Amino acid sequence: MFTGIVLAGGIGVRMKSDFPKLSHKLLGKPIIKYVLDNVSRLNLEKIVVVIPPNLEEYFRKIGGNDFFYITQVSPKGTGDAVRIASLEIKDSSDVLIVNGDAPLISSEILEGIINFHLENRPSATLLTTVLADPMAYGRVVRDNSGRVLRIVEAKDITPEERDIREVNTGAYCFSVKDLLLALPRLSDKNAQKEYYLTQVVEILNEMGKTVMAYPTDLGSLALGINSRKDLAEATRSLLNKKIAQLMDEGVTIILPEATYIEPDVKIKNDTIIEPYCVLKGNTVIGSNCRIGPSTYLDNANIGDNCEVFYSIIKDSTLEECVKVGPYAQLRNGAIIKKEAAIGDFVEVKNSTIGSHTKAMHHSYLGDAEIGERVNIGAGVITCNYDGKKKYKTIIEDDAFIGSNSDLIAPVRIGKGSVTGAGAVVTKDVEPNTVVVGVPARFLKKREEGGGSG
Repeated sequence: MFTGIVLAGGIGVRMKSDFPKLSHKLLGKPIIKYVLDNVSRLNLEKIVVVIPPNLEEYFRKIGGNDFFYITQVSPKGTGDAVRIASLEIKDSSDVLIVNGDAPLISSEILEGIINFHLENRPSATLLTTVLADPMAYGRVVRDNSGRVLRIVEAKDITPEERDIREVNTGAYCFSVKDLLLALPRLSDKNAQKEYYLTQVVEILNEMGKTVMAYPTDLGSLALGINSRKDLAEATRSLLNKKIAQLMDEGVTIILPEATYIEPDVKIKNDTIIEPYCVLKGNTVIGSNCRIGPSTYLDNANIGDNCEVFYSIIKDSTLEECVKVGPYAQLRNGAIIKKEAAIGDFVEVKNSTIGSHTKAMHHSYLGDAEIGERVNIGAGVITCNYDGKKKYKTIIEDDAFIGSNSDLIAPVRIGKGSVTGAGAVVTKDVEPNTVVVGVPARFLKKREEGGGSG
């Protein structure tokens, strides 16, 4: 039975942050979320997550209840964290241990080290990588047969070991039986007064056990995120991977180096993403769209054949053949029906805009239900808030709302009606009626079925 341990109790001093290191966002998701997702894809009997004090609720919010959370009260090192978790794995045959700050060690790599460990049956298998400049990372010292003898810290290397480029990544597979024998022999006699899991490698060799290495070609990306620079490098790597995937699927990204796209964004073929776009969350974009330049989409659902440029869309939906921009903002569940148009400096909040309706200039449409073929003039405002509550505005099909009209909600503008420029509408307007003035008053009736032009 194979189990897993995720070491997520570190403070992350080098991040110089008031927030836990693993809560920092990597391409829109907490660092730890990637690690938990990668480990969850493996066929492990149980996964134990060692966390800092007072953060169980936070980790449960990210990882759910599929993990067993254990608190490391004091940060006494990786060896101490594994020792705390060892009671939960004592009935297992083998255990995978990964650091919570290594999001780019994918489930495929982890599956590879597990299979290697099961095939070769050493007491321990280390995930290693090769660096052109190992810097301060622990070198992996092997014997002539390729077995791992120890991990030596940079400050302790001998002249013969100085040229070693293979380093430890902090991910391991262990025989649980042998690991439990080695853990009590860990020592905290070091400058940090901590128990290091790396010491287990040397202890196992002293016990006559076999330790092997499983290399990955990730390079420094396998070593985890310990600083803001590491975070930027990991972001760049994931972003390049996402953009390459989308281009392989038929999406045109004109300037990849000036485009930000998070992992869960989905884009269909023949869509063009112009420079300086930010696409976040669970955004879905249909085919044959043109997005950007300089457009921000967050949890947006964009239908086929849409055009959005220089605009912001959050938690909102465009049906097919909709045009938005420039400088429009759609938020809080806005729904724009097919072939509608939202123009410059128009804000739509928690409103439905009917098909073929146009709001082209400097308007605010909040908490509104607007029908089909409606014309919204420049400067129109739905006055939805009285200081205590928000109210709904309903504009029926074929209405014409004149420039600078203020619609004082709750209010209904009947089908085919017209408000004159500058009208302040405080009462419902009957269908096919023209109102003007402040407050708006009846002027005349329109012919039945009169359109908005």
